[in-house]
Amino acid sequence: MMATINMISIILIVFISIAFFTLMERKVISYTQNRKGPNKSSINGITQPMADAVKLMNKEINMNYKSNFIMFMVSPTINITCSIMMWFIYPSMFSFKFMKMSMVYIICCMSVNIIAVLTMSWSSNSNYSLLGMMRTVSQLVSYEINMMMIILLSINMSEQMNLEHMTALTKSSPISLMMSITLMMRMITSLAETNRTPFDFSEGESELISGFNVEFSGKSFMFLFLAEYSSILIMAMMTTTLFFSAALPSPEFVLVYLALCFTFVWTRTSLPRFRYDKLMKINWQQILPTTMTALMLSFSLKLYYTKKYK
Repeated sequence: MMATINMISIILIVFISIAFFTLMERKVISYTQNRKGPNKSSINGITQPMADAVKLMNKEINMNYKSNFIMFMVSPTINITCSIMMWFIYPSMFSFKFMKMSMVYIICCMSVNIIAVLTMSWSSNSNYSLLGMMRTVSQLVSYEINMMMIILLSINMSEQMNLEHMTALTKSSPISLMMSITLMMRMITSLAETNRTPFDFSEGESELISGFNVEFSGKSFMFLFLAEYSSILIMAMMTTTLFFSAALPSPEFVLVYLALCFTFVWTRTSLPRFRYDKLMKINWQQILPTTMTALMLSFSLKLYYTKKYK
């Protein structure tokens, strides 16, 4: 019974967070473009996310007559389920205490998301979805290697695989400065993993209309929308915990978490989308070698400090 209450509480908290994060994003984008943004519904547009949710839920689901109906309807559910399940590992009063290797669990959930994108694109039976899928899968697989390297670096520094214990141990580590080297790599990788500007090649409106989700509408599109923003929030949460050694309910966690969420919005307002070949070149020729070097250096420094302070 308690596990069910925890699960429902986490889902409600995530959905409310997504609602107000989208409101903040639209407000920030509007002010950077010298306009007001949502300001009609209720007080200063504070209920705009609820109105958008009601509108999306009432929209009709249009589907290509050549689409695979079952996979077309199930794949968005898989996507949102994997994104919500990643929140179960965060240390809070609603978290599940039985998970001892939560970082491995997060990697598994991220990997299943790639299969969901494949299923969505294939079941749509659309050329634009196929092109978006090819871009998305290659991008996610490439940058997921970096994500695993950075997570392995954090595990090595903290000597833990549970996110709940990695916070305190990273703060007390004598070589915690190594984490700052990979912070920029982590932010770039998070932008690529969540398909955000300037790495939103899977949803390039000027090239692919809407990419792999071009055929989705109504509740199906709402699930994809929620999954994307849930991934953004979980990436910001993991970065705050691993690199800034902050945990709830500390004030520093709230400040750093809000700053990282604002960074996702800020990059969308200020950076243009660049070429896809440059995206892959940056990953394989710059980010991945830097991350591997930091990982190998962390092992060497950890061995040195272990012998020194033993």
